[in-house]
Amino acid sequence: MSFRWKLTGALALVAVLAAVGTYFLAAKALGDRFQAYRQQEREIAGQELAQLLGQFWETRGSWAGVDQLFRARVEVYLFRQGRAVSLTGQMGRYLLLDREGRVVASGEPSLLGRDSSLDPSLREKVQRYGIPVVSGGRQVGTLVPIDPAVLSPLEEDFLSSVRRAALAGGAVALAIALLLGTFLAAELCAPLERLIQATERIAKGDLAHRVVVRTKDEIGKLAEAFNRMAEALQRLEAARRQFLADVAHELRTPLSVIRGNLEALLDGAFPLTPESLAPVYEETLHLGELVEDLRTLTLADTGHLPLEKEEMEIGELVAEVVEAVRPVAAEEGIKIALEREPNLFVLADPRRIRQVLGNLLSNALRFSPQGSTITVSAIRQGAEAWVSVQDQGPGIPEEDFPHIFERFYKADKSRSEGGTGLGLAIAKEIVQAHGGRIWAENRNGARFTFSLPLITKS
Repeated sequence: MSFRWKLTGALALVAVLAAVGTYFLAAKALGDRFQAYRQQEREIAGQELAQLLGQFWETRGSWAGVDQLFRARVEVYLFRQGRAVSLTGQMGRYLLLDREGRVVASGEPSLLGRDSSLDPSLREKVQRYGIPVVSGGRQVGTLVPIDPAVLSPLEEDFLSSVRRAALAGGAVALAIALLLGTFLAAELCAPLERLIQATERIAKGDLAHRVVVRTKDEIGKLAEAFNRMAEALQRLEAARRQFLADVAHELRTPLSVIRGNLEALLDGAFPLTPESLAPVYEETLHLGELVEDLRTLTLADTGHLPLEKEEMEIGELVAEVVEAVRPVAAEEGIKIALEREPNLFVLADPRRIRQVLGNLLSNALRFSPQGSTITVSAIRQGAEAWVSVQDQGPGIPEEDFPHIFERFYKADKSRSEGGTGLGLAIAKEIVQAHGGRIWAENRNGARFTFSLPLITKS
């Protein structure tokens, strides 16, 4: 069974239960209120009749002839039923007992002469509903309703008409609820069906497909979220294809060099000497670096980058890396200045942080002019330790800032020589795996900074 029919059935069931429940609750409430009204009306009418009967006794001095008042009848026409009925008068709905408790007048002749002292049901009714008839300051009789629970034809007709009206109203409300429920189910299911169709198209590879957002409710938000997901998938697919193309390109260059030199050696064009093997060896090293960098990125992407974290003072590690690089920088005619604050303790993998800082220093050395200075700093910024590498090179073009941490991205020619093109991407993955951040900016040259959360030294 489809979701639409399930939803329609559920809404229909709720509508039926609501209509039926409303009808019965309304009927019960109406019945209770009508009974309360009848009781109040009966008490008022009984008091008035008792006063009239008291005047009758005061005029006659006995109950002789009073039974004629109780046998009077009236004709009532029932419009809904289209017929006339004969009803007893108001007094015909009561019994009149004399001072000894005997029935002296009643709308039902069969009750005349009954003695309440000998009739338990009549005695109970007198005790519960009896209205004293007083004349001259003394009780001369008791007025008792014959059957308080029995409805008159007028009352029955009134209650029936109200019940029919409630039933008709419930039926109309049910029909409207069913129509609205069917419409609502269709409105809810239509966008879901469009989402299902779009999902199937995405699954078949049509990543450019989008869902039209027509509302701002939860369904519309779901459609927007779906479109964002599709856009992310499209970007990931484009990045995957570009990544594969870049990997193929980066692998092709060293392999071509290795192949060309080996073919020349085999053909005898080059003599088999250390000098002729040196380019092959260098390209083999480059190829190994590329493969290792790709392995590191793959591990980071899958969340399996091994980190052996330990508590360490980041300033000391920065100083060690700087001292290791200083001789290489001196050969290029470049100075390295170190600025660091003490007691910057972090929880990190020393080998991986050295790798990050080594990549940043390698970039700075590659693009720093001879006679310039590279400044490396380790400072405290709030709850973080910031490690920065500042060179005095040409800087980073503004259009390259959004892409410098992408894999295989190369900026302008002046900054693209050497390396695998993965150093900054690897640095970003390592820093993020430590819960930190990395960014770049231009300050009289390129400045790369990464941050790591500080810990309190116990």
